[in-house]
Amino acid sequence: MKKHTTFAGIPALLTAALLAAACHDSISSDRSGLAVPMFDVAGPPNVVLDQTNGSFSENGRMLGMGFSNNPHHGDAIIATFFWRGSSNIITSVTDHLSLTGYPPVGNTYTLVEYVTQGGISMATYLATNVQNFPDGNRPNGDSLLVVHATLSDSVSDGGVLLSAYSGVHAVYARALAAHRSAWGSGASTDTTDGGAIGACSGALAYGVTVSNGLVGIEGPPQFTNISTMSDTAIKGDGEYRVQHGDTYVQPRWTWFYTAQTPGTWLSTALVLNPATSIMFDQCIGTLPESGSMIIKGFNPTNPHNGDAIIATFFWPGSTNIIDSVTDVITTGGAYTPVGNTYTLVEYVTAGGMSMATYVATNVQNFPDGFTGLAQDSILAVAAHLSQVVTHGGVVLSAWKGANGLLTLGAHSSGSGSGVGQTTARPGAITVETGSLAYGVSVSAPFGLEPPTGFAPVIQVSDGSIKGDGEFGVQASTGSVEPQWSWFFDNATHFWVASVLALKPAGP
Repeated sequence: MKKHTTFAGIPALLTAALLAAACHDSISSDRSGLAVPMFDVAGPPNVVLDQTNGSFSENGRMLGMGFSNNPHHGDAIIATFFWRGSSNIITSVTDHLSLTGYPPVGNTYTLVEYVTQGGISMATYLATNVQNFPDGNRPNGDSLLVVHATLSDSVSDGGVLLSAYSGVHAVYARALAAHRSAWGSGASTDTTDGGAIGACSGALAYGVTVSNGLVGIEGPPQFTNISTMSDTAIKGDGEYRVQHGDTYVQPRWTWFYTAQTPGTWLSTALVLNPATSIMFDQCIGTLPESGSMIIKGFNPTNPHNGDAIIATFFWPGSTNIIDSVTDVITTGGAYTPVGNTYTLVEYVTAGGMSMATYVATNVQNFPDGFTGLAQDSILAVAAHLSQVVTHGGVVLSAWKGANGLLTLGAHSSGSGSGVGQTTARPGAITVETGSLAYGVSVSAPFGLEPPTGFAPVIQVSDGSIKGDGEFGVQASTGSVEPQWSWFFDNATHFWVASVLALKPAGP
Protein backbone atom coordinates (compact mmCIF):
# COMPACT_ATOMS: atom_id res chain seq x y z
CA MET A 1 0.00 0.00 0.00
CA LYS A 2 1.19 3.50 -0.83
CA LYS A 3 -0.19 6.89 0.02
CA HIS A 4 1.17 10.18 -1.28
CA THR A 5 0.67 13.01 1.14
CA THR A 6 0.77 16.69 0.17
CA PHE A 7 1.97 18.71 3.11
CA ALA A 8 3.14 21.51 0.85
CA GLY A 9 0.00 21.39 -1.25
CA ILE A 10 1.67 19.61 -4.16
CA PRO A 11 -0.61 17.66 -6.47
CA ALA A 12 -0.51 13.96 -5.70
CA LEU A 13 -1.22 13.06 -9.33
CA LEU A 14 -0.71 15.00 -12.56
CA THR A 15 -3.33 15.58 -15.21
CA ALA A 16 -2.96 13.58 -18.39
CA ALA A 17 -4.26 15.78 -21.19
CA LEU A 18 -2.23 18.97 -20.96
CA LEU A 19 0.57 17.45 -18.96
CA ALA A 20 1.21 14.37 -21.04
CA ALA A 21 4.24 15.87 -22.76
CA ALA A 22 5.54 17.23 -19.43
CA CYS A 23 9.19 16.96 -18.61
CA HIS A 24 9.62 13.73 -20.52
CA ASP A 25 9.85 15.59 -23.81
CA SER A 26 13.17 15.40 -25.60
CA ILE A 27 15.23 17.27 -23.05
CA SER A 28 18.99 17.31 -23.11
CA SER A 29 20.80 17.51 -19.77
CA ASP A 30 24.15 16.00 -20.59
CA ARG A 31 26.25 18.84 -19.27
CA SER A 32 27.62 18.29 -15.81
CA GLY A 33 28.99 21.78 -15.24
CA LEU A 34 29.29 25.31 -16.49
CA ALA A 35 31.90 26.69 -18.85
CA VAL A 36 34.23 29.54 -17.95
CA PRO A 37 32.18 32.78 -17.82
CA MET A 38 32.23 34.97 -20.94
CA PHE A 39 31.23 38.63 -21.14
CA ASP A 40 31.06 38.64 -17.33
CA VAL A 41 27.93 36.49 -17.49
CA ALA A 42 27.74 34.14 -14.54
CA GLY A 43 25.58 31.05 -14.40
CA PRO A 44 24.06 29.95 -11.12
CA PRO A 45 26.59 29.68 -8.29
CA ASN A 46 27.92 26.26 -7.57
CA VAL A 47 25.80 24.99 -4.69
CA VAL A 48 27.97 22.47 -2.86
CA LEU A 49 27.69 20.19 0.13
CA ASP A 50 29.78 21.73 2.90
CA GLN A 51 29.43 19.59 6.06
CA THR A 52 27.37 16.62 7.25
CA ASN A 53 26.84 14.59 10.40
CA GLY A 54 24.19 12.40 11.93
CA SER A 55 23.28 9.84 14.53
CA PHE A 56 20.62 7.35 15.57
CA SER A 57 19.94 5.54 18.89
CA GLU A 58 19.07 8.76 20.70
CA ASN A 59 16.35 8.92 23.34
CA GLY A 60 14.75 11.29 25.81
CA ARG A 61 13.29 14.75 25.21
CA MET A 62 15.99 16.07 22.91
CA LEU A 63 17.37 14.94 19.56
CA GLY A 64 20.54 16.61 18.36
CA MET A 65 24.01 16.40 16.90
CA GLY A 66 27.03 18.61 16.33
CA PHE A 67 29.01 19.02 13.15
CA SER A 68 32.47 17.43 13.20
CA ASN A 69 33.74 20.54 11.40
CA ASN A 70 31.68 23.69 11.42
CA PRO A 71 29.87 24.86 8.31
CA HIS A 72 30.67 28.27 6.83
CA HIS A 73 28.85 31.49 7.50
CA GLY A 74 26.07 31.96 4.98
CA ASP A 75 25.44 28.23 4.55
CA ALA A 76 21.98 26.68 4.52
CA ILE A 77 21.51 23.88 7.06
CA ILE A 78 18.97 21.11 6.57
CA ALA A 79 18.18 19.16 9.74
CA THR A 80 16.02 16.04 9.41
CA PHE A 81 14.89 14.44 12.69
CA PHE A 82 13.62 10.85 12.99
CA TRP A 83 11.89 9.15 15.91
CA ARG A 84 9.55 6.35 16.89
CA GLY A 85 6.15 7.93 17.32
CA SER A 86 3.12 9.11 15.38
CA SER A 87 2.88 12.85 16.05
CA ASN A 88 5.14 15.85 15.67
CA ILE A 89 6.33 16.43 19.22
CA ILE A 90 9.08 18.88 18.25
CA THR A 91 8.47 22.17 20.04
CA SER A 92 11.52 23.98 18.68
CA VAL A 93 14.76 23.49 16.76
CA THR A 94 17.69 25.63 17.85
CA ASP A 95 21.49 25.67 17.68
CA HIS A 96 24.25 26.14 20.27
CA LEU A 97 28.00 25.72 20.64
CA SER A 98 29.68 22.69 22.19
CA LEU A 99 31.10 24.71 25.08
CA THR A 100 30.39 24.77 28.79
CA GLY A 101 26.88 26.08 29.30
CA TYR A 102 25.96 25.39 25.67
CA PRO A 103 25.92 29.06 24.57
CA PRO A 104 23.05 29.62 22.10
CA VAL A 105 23.84 30.64 18.54
CA GLY A 106 20.43 31.93 17.46
CA ASN A 107 19.83 30.83 13.87
CA THR A 108 16.19 30.25 12.88
CA TYR A 109 15.12 26.73 11.88
CA THR A 110 11.75 26.47 10.15
CA LEU A 111 9.71 23.31 9.61
CA VAL A 112 9.53 22.38 5.92
CA GLU A 113 7.96 18.89 6.03
CA TYR A 114 6.62 16.47 8.62
CA VAL A 115 5.40 12.97 7.74
CA THR A 116 4.38 9.97 9.84
CA GLN A 117 3.11 6.44 9.29
CA GLY A 118 3.69 2.99 10.78
CA GLY A 119 4.76 4.31 14.17
CA ILE A 120 7.70 6.37 12.85
CA SER A 121 8.00 10.12 12.23
CA MET A 122 10.30 12.37 10.22
CA ALA A 123 10.51 16.18 10.32
CA THR A 124 12.78 18.33 8.15
CA TYR A 125 13.81 21.85 9.19
CA LEU A 126 15.74 24.49 7.26
CA ALA A 127 17.89 27.46 8.28
CA THR A 128 19.42 29.80 5.68
CA ASN A 129 22.36 32.19 5.93
CA VAL A 130 23.55 30.72 9.24
CA GLN A 131 25.82 32.98 11.32
CA ASN A 132 27.29 33.62 14.80
CA PHE A 133 29.59 30.60 15.24
CA PRO A 134 33.29 29.91 14.53
CA ASP A 135 33.53 29.50 10.79
CA GLY A 136 34.84 26.30 9.20
CA ASN A 137 37.35 23.76 10.47
CA ARG A 138 37.78 23.27 14.22
CA PRO A 139 40.95 21.13 14.52
CA ASN A 140 40.67 20.96 18.32
CA GLY A 141 37.02 19.91 18.25
CA ASP A 142 35.88 22.89 20.32
CA SER A 143 33.09 25.40 19.67
CA LEU A 144 31.33 23.05 17.27
CA LEU A 145 27.90 24.02 16.00
CA VAL A 146 25.19 21.75 17.45
CA VAL A 147 21.60 21.60 16.14
CA HIS A 148 18.97 20.03 18.36
CA ALA A 149 15.22 19.51 18.54
CA THR A 150 13.41 19.98 21.85
CA LEU A 151 10.51 17.53 22.28
CA SER A 152 7.27 17.79 24.21
CA ASP A 153 7.49 14.09 25.15
CA SER A 154 10.21 11.52 25.59
CA VAL A 155 11.10 9.14 22.73
CA SER A 156 12.65 5.69 23.04
CA ASP A 157 14.61 5.95 19.79
CA GLY A 158 15.44 8.69 17.33
CA GLY A 159 18.14 10.57 15.51
CA VAL A 160 19.07 13.41 13.20
CA LEU A 161 20.76 13.97 9.85
CA LEU A 162 22.51 17.32 9.42
CA SER A 163 23.81 18.74 6.15
CA ALA A 164 25.09 22.21 5.31
CA TYR A 165 25.33 23.70 1.81
CA SER A 166 27.23 26.68 0.45
CA GLY A 167 25.84 28.75 -2.42
CA VAL A 168 22.16 28.66 -1.37
CA HIS A 169 20.21 31.91 -1.37
CA ALA A 170 20.47 33.74 1.96
CA VAL A 171 16.78 34.69 2.24
CA TYR A 172 14.61 31.80 3.45
CA ALA A 173 11.56 32.76 1.37
CA ARG A 174 13.65 32.89 -1.79
CA ALA A 175 15.80 29.88 -0.97
CA LEU A 176 13.06 27.34 -0.36
CA ALA A 177 11.34 26.12 -3.52
CA ALA A 178 9.28 22.96 -4.04
CA HIS A 179 8.94 20.33 -1.32
CA ARG A 180 6.75 17.33 -0.53
CA SER A 181 6.53 14.15 1.52
CA ALA A 182 5.06 10.68 1.07
CA TRP A 183 4.85 7.28 2.72
CA GLY A 184 4.30 3.67 1.77
CA SER A 185 4.61 0.13 3.07
CA GLY A 186 5.32 -3.31 1.69
CA ALA A 187 6.26 -6.94 2.29
CA SER A 188 8.38 -7.20 -0.85
CA THR A 189 10.78 -4.92 -2.71
CA ASP A 190 9.21 -1.47 -2.76
CA THR A 191 10.23 1.76 -4.50
CA THR A 192 9.38 5.03 -2.83
CA ASP A 193 7.16 7.23 -4.95
CA GLY A 194 6.97 10.73 -3.56
CA GLY A 195 6.07 12.35 -6.85
CA ALA A 196 8.01 14.87 -8.90
CA ILE A 197 8.75 18.44 -7.87
CA GLY A 198 10.06 21.30 -9.98
CA ALA A 199 13.80 21.95 -9.81
CA CYS A 200 15.58 23.88 -12.55
CA SER A 201 19.25 24.50 -13.28
CA GLY A 202 21.47 25.41 -10.35
CA ALA A 203 18.99 24.32 -7.70
CA LEU A 204 19.86 21.90 -4.90
CA ALA A 205 17.61 18.87 -4.58
CA TYR A 206 17.64 17.15 -1.17
CA GLY A 207 15.95 13.84 -0.45
CA VAL A 208 15.67 11.74 2.68
CA THR A 209 13.92 8.50 3.61
CA VAL A 210 13.48 6.42 6.75
CA SER A 211 12.04 2.95 7.39
CA ASN A 212 11.03 0.80 10.34
CA GLY A 213 12.13 -2.26 8.36
CA LEU A 214 15.85 -2.92 8.70
CA VAL A 215 16.48 -4.10 5.16
CA GLY A 216 18.78 -3.20 2.31
CA ILE A 217 18.29 0.06 0.47
CA GLU A 218 19.30 1.42 -2.93
CA GLY A 219 19.57 5.18 -3.31
CA PRO A 220 17.98 7.27 -6.05
CA PRO A 221 19.80 7.37 -9.41
CA GLN A 222 21.83 10.53 -10.16
CA PHE A 223 21.89 11.55 -6.50
CA THR A 224 24.93 11.61 -4.21
CA ASN A 225 24.77 9.98 -0.81
CA ILE A 226 24.96 12.21 2.25
CA SER A 227 24.70 9.46 4.84
CA THR A 228 23.03 6.11 5.48
CA MET A 229 22.36 5.37 9.15
CA SER A 230 20.59 2.66 11.15
CA ASP A 231 20.17 1.21 14.61
CA THR A 232 18.10 -1.69 15.95
CA ALA A 233 14.75 -0.08 15.09
CA ILE A 234 15.01 2.43 12.23
CA LYS A 235 17.11 3.04 9.13
CA GLY A 236 17.51 6.26 7.15
CA ASP A 237 19.24 7.58 4.06
CA GLY A 238 19.93 11.14 2.83
CA GLU A 239 20.83 12.13 -0.75
CA TYR A 240 21.36 15.30 -2.78
CA ARG A 241 22.04 16.57 -6.30
CA VAL A 242 22.55 19.91 -8.05
CA GLN A 243 20.38 20.34 -11.14
CA HIS A 244 21.98 20.94 -14.54
CA GLY A 245 19.44 21.42 -17.32
CA ASP A 246 16.60 19.32 -15.91
CA THR A 247 13.18 20.66 -14.90
CA TYR A 248 12.16 18.40 -12.03
CA VAL A 249 13.44 15.85 -9.57
CA GLN A 250 11.90 12.70 -8.19
CA PRO A 251 14.23 10.89 -5.78
CA ARG A 252 13.18 7.24 -5.58
CA TRP A 253 14.72 4.75 -3.18
CA THR A 254 14.32 0.99 -3.33
CA TRP A 255 13.69 -0.74 0.00
CA PHE A 256 14.26 -4.51 -0.14
CA TYR A 257 11.43 -5.66 2.11
CA THR A 258 10.45 -9.33 2.34
CA ALA A 259 7.52 -11.25 3.79
CA GLN A 260 9.72 -11.97 6.81
CA THR A 261 10.86 -8.34 7.12
CA PRO A 262 8.06 -6.02 5.99
CA GLY A 263 8.26 -2.31 6.63
CA THR A 264 6.92 1.20 6.23
CA TRP A 265 8.91 4.00 4.61
CA LEU A 266 8.67 7.76 4.75
CA SER A 267 10.26 10.15 2.27
CA THR A 268 10.76 13.89 1.87
CA ALA A 269 12.17 15.91 -1.01
CA LEU A 270 12.88 19.62 -1.12
CA VAL A 271 14.56 22.08 -3.47
CA LEU A 272 16.75 25.07 -2.54
CA ASN A 273 17.47 27.93 -4.93
CA PRO A 274 21.01 29.22 -5.53
CA ALA A 275 22.23 32.63 -4.41
CA THR A 276 21.52 34.85 -7.41
CA SER A 277 19.67 38.15 -7.57
CA ILE A 278 17.40 36.73 -10.26
CA MET A 279 16.63 33.05 -9.93
CA PHE A 280 15.16 30.25 -11.91
CA ASP A 281 11.74 29.32 -10.55
CA GLN A 282 10.23 26.88 -13.04
CA CYS A 283 10.88 25.73 -16.61
CA ILE A 284 9.27 23.37 -19.11
CA GLY A 285 9.17 22.78 -22.85
CA THR A 286 7.42 20.71 -25.47
CA LEU A 287 7.67 19.47 -29.06
CA PRO A 288 5.85 18.76 -31.30
CA GLU A 289 2.57 20.71 -31.11
CA SER A 290 0.09 21.12 -33.94
CA GLY A 291 -3.14 22.97 -34.68
CA SER A 292 -4.17 26.59 -34.12
CA MET A 293 -2.69 26.81 -30.64
CA ILE A 294 0.68 26.00 -29.08
CA ILE A 295 0.16 25.46 -25.36
CA LYS A 296 2.14 24.06 -22.45
CA GLY A 297 1.55 23.86 -18.72
CA PHE A 298 4.05 24.39 -15.91
CA ASN A 299 4.13 20.99 -14.31
CA PRO A 300 4.65 19.47 -11.88
CA THR A 301 4.83 22.84 -10.09
CA ASN A 302 3.36 26.26 -10.86
CA PRO A 303 5.54 29.37 -10.80
CA HIS A 304 5.05 31.91 -8.02
CA ASN A 305 2.96 35.04 -8.11
CA GLY A 306 5.26 37.96 -8.91
CA ASP A 307 7.45 35.95 -11.29
CA ALA A 308 8.39 36.99 -14.80
CA ILE A 309 7.56 34.39 -17.48
CA ILE A 310 9.49 34.11 -20.75
CA ALA A 311 7.69 32.14 -23.47
CA THR A 312 9.57 31.34 -26.68
CA PHE A 313 7.45 29.77 -29.43
CA PHE A 314 8.80 28.28 -32.68
CA TRP A 315 7.13 26.82 -35.76
CA PRO A 316 7.70 26.25 -39.52
CA GLY A 317 6.80 29.39 -41.47
CA SER A 318 8.06 32.81 -42.46
CA THR A 319 5.58 35.16 -40.76
CA ASN A 320 4.49 35.78 -37.19
CA ILE A 321 1.11 34.09 -37.10
CA ILE A 322 0.65 34.54 -33.35
CA ASP A 323 -2.48 36.62 -32.75
CA SER A 324 -2.07 36.66 -28.97
CA VAL A 325 -0.40 34.91 -26.06
CA THR A 326 -2.50 34.25 -22.97
CA ASP A 327 -2.43 32.10 -19.87
CA VAL A 328 -5.01 29.73 -18.44
CA ILE A 329 -5.57 27.42 -15.51
CA THR A 330 -6.29 23.79 -16.35
CA THR A 331 -9.36 22.74 -14.39
CA GLY A 332 -10.96 19.39 -15.09
CA GLY A 333 -9.85 19.46 -18.71
CA ALA A 334 -11.16 23.01 -19.20
CA TYR A 335 -9.11 26.18 -19.59
CA THR A 336 -9.93 29.07 -17.24
CA PRO A 337 -8.40 32.43 -18.31
CA VAL A 338 -5.89 33.98 -15.91
CA GLY A 339 -5.32 37.37 -17.53
CA ASN A 340 -1.61 38.17 -17.38
CA THR A 341 -0.23 40.29 -20.25
CA TYR A 342 2.36 38.72 -22.56
CA THR A 343 4.24 41.20 -24.75
CA LEU A 344 6.19 40.36 -27.91
CA VAL A 345 9.88 41.07 -27.35
CA GLU A 346 11.55 39.50 -30.40
CA TYR A 347 10.37 37.79 -33.59
CA VAL A 348 12.88 36.35 -36.07
CA THR A 349 12.55 34.12 -39.13
CA ALA A 350 14.92 32.44 -41.58
CA GLY A 351 14.72 29.55 -44.03
CA GLY A 352 11.03 28.87 -43.40
CA MET A 353 11.42 28.75 -39.62
CA SER A 354 10.04 31.29 -37.12
CA MET A 355 10.65 32.04 -33.45
CA ALA A 356 8.87 34.57 -31.23
CA THR A 357 9.65 35.42 -27.61
CA TYR A 358 7.04 36.94 -25.30
CA VAL A 359 7.48 38.20 -21.74
CA ALA A 360 5.01 38.73 -18.89
CA THR A 361 6.19 40.39 -15.67
CA ASN A 362 4.74 40.24 -12.15
CA VAL A 363 2.35 37.41 -13.07
CA GLN A 364 -0.61 36.98 -10.73
CA ASN A 365 -4.01 35.34 -10.21
CA PHE A 366 -3.12 31.65 -10.23
CA PRO A 367 -2.47 29.06 -7.49
CA ASP A 368 0.99 29.93 -6.23
CA GLY A 369 3.61 27.18 -6.40
CA PHE A 370 1.78 24.06 -5.30
CA THR A 371 -1.92 23.94 -6.01
CA GLY A 372 -2.95 21.26 -3.53
CA LEU A 373 -5.48 19.98 -6.06
CA ALA A 374 -4.84 16.69 -7.82
CA GLN A 375 -4.72 16.87 -11.62
CA ASP A 376 -5.86 20.52 -11.65
CA SER A 377 -4.88 24.18 -11.35
CA ILE A 378 -1.75 24.07 -13.50
CA LEU A 379 -0.78 27.40 -15.09
CA ALA A 380 -0.43 27.04 -18.87
CA VAL A 381 0.73 29.56 -21.48
CA ALA A 382 -0.76 29.46 -24.99
CA ALA A 383 0.00 31.10 -28.32
CA HIS A 384 -3.16 31.56 -30.43
CA LEU A 385 -2.35 31.28 -34.13
CA SER A 386 -3.98 32.75 -37.23
CA GLN A 387 -3.03 29.63 -39.17
CA VAL A 388 -2.83 25.94 -38.34
CA VAL A 389 0.70 24.62 -37.90
CA THR A 390 1.74 21.02 -38.33
CA HIS A 391 4.77 21.29 -36.12
CA GLY A 392 5.69 23.68 -33.35
CA GLY A 393 6.92 24.00 -29.82
CA VAL A 394 7.53 26.26 -26.86
CA VAL A 395 10.10 26.81 -24.12
CA LEU A 396 8.68 28.32 -20.90
CA SER A 397 10.68 29.67 -18.00
CA ALA A 398 9.65 31.57 -14.87
CA TRP A 399 12.01 33.81 -12.89
CA LYS A 400 12.00 35.17 -9.37
CA GLY A 401 13.59 38.55 -8.75
CA ALA A 402 13.92 41.28 -6.16
CA ASN A 403 10.47 42.14 -4.78
CA GLY A 404 8.99 39.63 -7.20
CA LEU A 405 9.14 42.15 -10.06
CA LEU A 406 11.38 42.27 -13.11
CA THR A 407 11.57 44.75 -15.97
CA LEU A 408 12.67 44.24 -19.56
CA GLY A 409 16.12 45.37 -20.62
CA ALA A 410 17.87 45.26 -23.99
CA HIS A 411 17.08 42.57 -26.56
CA SER A 412 18.20 41.47 -30.02
CA SER A 413 17.74 38.71 -32.61
CA GLY A 414 19.77 37.30 -35.48
CA SER A 415 19.48 34.65 -38.18
CA GLY A 416 21.69 32.97 -40.70
CA SER A 417 22.67 29.74 -42.42
CA GLY A 418 25.69 27.52 -42.81
CA VAL A 419 27.23 24.19 -43.75
CA GLY A 420 29.06 22.10 -41.17
CA GLN A 421 30.02 23.88 -37.94
CA THR A 422 28.12 27.17 -37.88
CA THR A 423 27.97 29.88 -35.23
CA ALA A 424 24.57 31.31 -34.32
CA ARG A 425 24.67 34.82 -32.85
CA PRO A 426 21.69 37.00 -31.99
CA GLY A 427 23.65 40.25 -31.71
CA ALA A 428 25.24 41.86 -28.66
CA ILE A 429 23.25 43.67 -25.99
CA THR A 430 24.28 45.61 -22.89
CA VAL A 431 23.24 43.89 -19.67
CA GLU A 432 23.36 45.61 -16.31
CA THR A 433 24.89 44.18 -13.14
CA GLY A 434 22.61 41.62 -11.51
CA SER A 435 20.35 41.35 -14.56
CA LEU A 436 19.30 38.13 -16.24
CA ALA A 437 20.63 37.39 -19.73
CA TYR A 438 18.35 34.90 -21.52
CA GLY A 439 19.21 33.44 -24.91
CA VAL A 440 17.56 30.90 -27.17
CA SER A 441 18.46 29.40 -30.56
CA VAL A 442 16.46 27.14 -32.85
CA SER A 443 17.47 25.13 -35.90
CA ALA A 444 17.25 21.64 -37.34
CA PRO A 445 17.99 18.72 -34.97
CA PHE A 446 21.79 18.61 -35.27
CA GLY A 447 24.56 18.55 -32.70
CA LEU A 448 24.87 21.70 -30.65
CA GLU A 449 27.45 23.32 -28.42
CA PRO A 450 25.84 25.87 -26.08
CA PRO A 451 27.21 29.35 -25.40
CA THR A 452 30.27 29.61 -23.19
CA GLY A 453 29.58 30.95 -19.72
CA PHE A 454 25.83 30.32 -19.79
CA ALA A 455 23.80 27.72 -17.91
CA PRO A 456 21.02 25.62 -19.45
CA VAL A 457 17.38 26.58 -19.18
CA ILE A 458 16.07 23.64 -21.18
CA GLN A 459 16.67 21.94 -24.53
CA VAL A 460 13.89 20.36 -26.61
CA SER A 461 14.28 18.35 -29.77
CA ASP A 462 12.41 16.02 -32.10
CA GLY A 463 12.90 14.84 -35.67
CA SER A 464 12.39 18.28 -37.23
CA ILE A 465 13.30 21.07 -34.80
CA LYS A 466 15.76 21.62 -31.97
CA GLY A 467 15.66 24.51 -29.53
CA ASP A 468 18.05 25.46 -26.75
CA GLY A 469 17.52 28.03 -23.98
CA GLU A 470 20.38 29.38 -21.86
CA PHE A 471 20.80 31.97 -19.12
CA GLY A 472 23.31 33.83 -16.99
CA VAL A 473 23.20 36.49 -14.28
CA GLN A 474 25.40 39.46 -15.16
CA ALA A 475 28.35 39.97 -12.79
CA SER A 476 29.02 43.54 -13.99
CA THR A 477 27.51 45.81 -16.61
CA GLY A 478 28.79 44.92 -20.05
CA SER A 479 28.17 43.55 -23.52
CA VAL A 480 26.65 40.07 -23.86
CA GLU A 481 26.16 37.90 -26.93
CA PRO A 482 25.53 34.17 -26.44
CA GLN A 483 26.95 32.17 -29.34
CA TRP A 484 25.84 28.64 -30.19
CA SER A 485 27.84 26.24 -32.39
CA TRP A 486 25.55 24.15 -34.61
CA PHE A 487 27.13 21.09 -36.22
CA PHE A 488 25.23 20.82 -39.49
CA ASP A 489 25.88 18.20 -42.16
CA ASN A 490 27.15 19.05 -45.66
CA ALA A 491 23.88 20.71 -46.65
CA THR A 492 22.87 24.30 -45.91
CA HIS A 493 20.69 24.77 -42.80
CA PHE A 494 19.23 27.88 -41.21
CA TRP A 495 19.32 29.07 -37.61
CA VAL A 496 17.60 31.77 -35.57
CA ALA A 497 18.65 33.18 -32.19
CA SER A 498 17.43 35.78 -29.69
CA VAL A 499 18.78 37.32 -26.51
CA LEU A 500 17.10 39.54 -23.92
CA ALA A 501 17.79 40.99 -20.51
CA LEU A 502 15.51 41.14 -17.47
CA LYS A 503 16.61 43.41 -14.65
CA PRO A 504 15.52 43.41 -11.03
CA ALA A 505 13.05 46.10 -10.10
CA GLY A 506 14.60 46.63 -6.69
CA PRO A 507 17.67 45.88 -4.57
